[in-house]
Amino acid sequence: MSEKEHKQELITLMDDIMSEIDLKPLHPKNKLLLYSRYLLSKISWHFTVTTISRTWVSENMDSVVNNNKFGLNIYPPSIKFAQCQTVARNALKTSPNHSIKDLWKTTSESKNIQYDVYISTKEVLKTFNSGQEDKLQNHLILQGSFFSNVIKFSLSKLNGIWSKSQSNLPKNIYNFTICYINNSLPTRKNLTKWGILSNSDCFFCLNPETLLQVVAGCQTYLPRFTWRHDSVLNFIAQTLQPVNNSNLFVDLPGYKSPSIVTGDTFRPDLLLSINSDCLYILELSVGYESNLQTNVDRKRRRYEDLITQQKKQFKSVKFVNLSISSLGVFSKECHSFLDILNDLGLDKRHQHFAIRKIMSIAIRTTYYIFCCRDKDWSNPELLNI
Repeated sequence: MSEKEHKQELITLMDDIMSEIDLKPLHPKNKLLLYSRYLLSKISWHFTVTTISRTWVSENMDSVVNNNKFGLNIYPPSIKFAQCQTVARNALKTSPNHSIKDLWKTTSESKNIQYDVYISTKEVLKTFNSGQEDKLQNHLILQGSFFSNVIKFSLSKLNGIWSKSQSNLPKNIYNFTICYINNSLPTRKNLTKWGILSNSDCFFCLNPETLLQVVAGCQTYLPRFTWRHDSVLNFIAQTLQPVNNSNLFVDLPGYKSPSIVTGDTFRPDLLLSINSDCLYILELSVGYESNLQTNVDRKRRRYEDLITQQKKQFKSVKFVNLSISSLGVFSKECHSFLDILNDLGLDKRHQHFAIRKIMSIAIRTTYYIFCCRDKDWSNPELLNI
């Protein structure tokens, strides 16, 4: 039998057995037992005597198992192949026949070297399990990044409000937030990791399409991020507009431009002047959770000179550095936003309402941005809820 025929026989045998196991009315646990104890045993002899490479087995047989509904936490055929080759090599190495030992020495090169390093089949499994543990640990670190960033950078007293806002979302958007937190959304990076796609590059910028890249990083998506930012800013402006004896300037159509006060060099998102005595300068940032503090520091440096200039015109100048995440988490610096709501006389109930709305708008707009990934942007109207 030629190598080509042997490969085809292996593929056919495996497909037939996998299909047969899949059709049986058994508990998934028992199907796993059939796979590990029957299928792998059935192909062991082929793996022991074959000249096929492990690379071919990984590329053509592992995928059959990984794409099956059994799950990923099982030993793939390539590991069984390594075990069988290890047994065959050890049999040559430990043979009492000197001619067979000489055969082992003669063939201890090229692809056989990778099997000669193992003393037993248990070592093959140990090496595989160690690699899987490293992958799992790395994956858990990625999944835990949301909470670690929240702990480091968020305004903790608002996290309870965020949880309530999340729980009141429609089911599809709520599920989106759960997958977002777990980093299990179908980005091209994840789809490649799961073996569904072969290329993880973004259609527009050609960088790997990660969650960060989709919701806050892709330069081609800047109009989308601006739409999200302006949707949040529009609600804040509506909240602050009814204040008596005040002038509101917002960097949005339909409002007086902040440039009237600050000039064109600096143009913050929102200015609120009260009785010509007090000026609030509000700058909004909506970005990824890991950049909450970075955005705060960047905006503070950017507007230092403007604050100094305006102190010559107003008795009191207060800078409101409002940095929230794409999932609506408020940074620690956002206490200044709560201060302005207090100063303007909004009671706690009204304040919590405004905060919940801001969180909800951020989450909903991020959800829409994610749903529109890899698609042309239609410039929708600002989100009002």
